[in-house]
Amino acid sequence: MRGRKIMGDFVPYNKVWRTGWGKATTLVTEADLELGGMEIPRGVYTLYTLPSEAQWKLIINKQTGQWGTIYNPQQDLARINMEKQRLNTPVEKLTFVLERGANYSGVLRIEWETTSLSLPFSVSPVPIIASPRDSVRLILADKMISVNYGSPSVRGRRIMGGVVPYGKVWRTGANEATLFVTEADLVIGGTVVPRGTYSLYTLPSRTTWWLIVNKETGQSGLVYHRKLDLARVKMQKRILPTSIDRFSISLTKTGNTAGVLVIEWERTSVSVPFRIKDS
Repeated sequence: MRGRKIMGDFVPYNKVWRTGWGKATTLVTEADLELGGMEIPRGVYTLYTLPSEAQWKLIINKQTGQWGTIYNPQQDLARINMEKQRLNTPVEKLTFVLERGANYSGVLRIEWETTSLSLPFSVSPVPIIASPRDSVRLILADKMISVNYGSPSVRGRRIMGGVVPYGKVWRTGANEATLFVTEADLVIGGTVVPRGTYSLYTLPSRTTWWLIVNKETGQSGLVYHRKLDLARVKMQKRILPTSIDRFSISLTKTGNTAGVLVIEWERTSVSVPFRIKDS
């Protein structure tokens, strides 16, 4: 600390922090890990944090070897909430601690000044395979509409209300943001979406899902800026008779200039109609 005020000053709130000094902080794991409900395949990563006065997030980023001030959000693999506690005795030097737990588990701790952050982790009981990209496209009136998305599988996890959190914007897939491209001006659920390229997110709840069409593209699916929303459209939800293992998005033609977008995973199916806007 060297007499400096750390939290909210040297470590700024609401900005991504290198979480150290000099070269980027590196995480190396020879085991597939589960951290805060997120899956981290064995490998080498960079650690950043996003501090705030009330809540900190640990950022696991796939870019490695860079200086600590270089941060590319498109390379984010996961952003995970950490538990924050206040220490009675200040810690002079920024400290990382890995504590061994039981049953192939442990706790990562980051401590500095009077702030202590912790995150439990465990070795995954099954191999973690990075979610593959998938894509679907549809031709309406000689215009192409397509969606490109990461397609994770269930792998014994609780999906709805777990991997897919209720009441929070979800990346709607895995890894990079889900990409939506339309060569035609569309009307989606009554909202006009001009031809162009967008990212798709969703806002799920137990009863209602909203499809979010966002103007930012090329980012990690964990990066979301509400101010760039073009539209939020209510989706129709139904329960499937059998569980679907792999997350999927489909585009189905329902007329010469109309179709439906369907998102399905586990036993949840949500859909929204769309059509080419009348000229």
